[in-house]
Amino acid sequence: MENILIVGAHPDDIELGCIGSLMKLKKEGKKIVYLVMTNGGNWEKKTYKDRVDEIKKALIHIDVDEVIVGAIQDGYLKHDPDTIDFLSNIIKKYSIDTVLCQYYKDTHQDHVNLGLNTLSIATSCKNLIFYESLTSTEFVPNYYIDISKYEIDKKNVLKEYVSQIEKYKNRNQDLLSYIDAKDKINGIKSHVDYAEGFISNQLYNVFF
Repeated sequence: MENILIVGAHPDDIELGCIGSLMKLKKEGKKIVYLVMTNGGNWEKKTYKDRVDEIKKALIHIDVDEVIVGAIQDGYLKHDPDTIDFLSNIIKKYSIDTVLCQYYKDTHQDHVNLGLNTLSIATSCKNLIFYESLTSTEFVPNYYIDISKYEIDKKNVLKEYVSQIEKYKNRNQDLLSYIDAKDKINGIKSHVDYAEGFISNQLYNVFF
């Protein structure tokens, strides 16, 4: 695992699901391509500029080798040949051997379709690994990455996504507390302070 594509359907999906692992993998010298498929412009009248500005602020805290933001509107990500070809071309261009993507069992159609698209290109790379979204269903990790040293950094990155923090606040919910709890639970399961969980059918090829 040397050249890694980490992909999310929306701005903040990567940060919520696996940014701690991204930071750890980059520290280990891996090449990271960061891809967001949609511009997020459909959410409660937020614009493309609002969401992309949040990505830019978040990336100040993150070291990646390439950043790609798609032009698809939030809610309209499809599982179709054009999207499959788009992902396949990125894999070829950057010699990607590992893809980290949202799990395809989910209550949000964009997350579902992104996961299905990556299943469709699974033969184009050696390893396909799924991370958890807040809306994932039936997600049972079979591998955990210890992010105890990166949890504070993860929260600092998430604080840049003001629109999402406000969205949850308007529902009387605390996004950062949710993530803290999820990472603590994964930490308990893997005997560390904080961890992110993943599903991989090729576990031993990827991590050992």
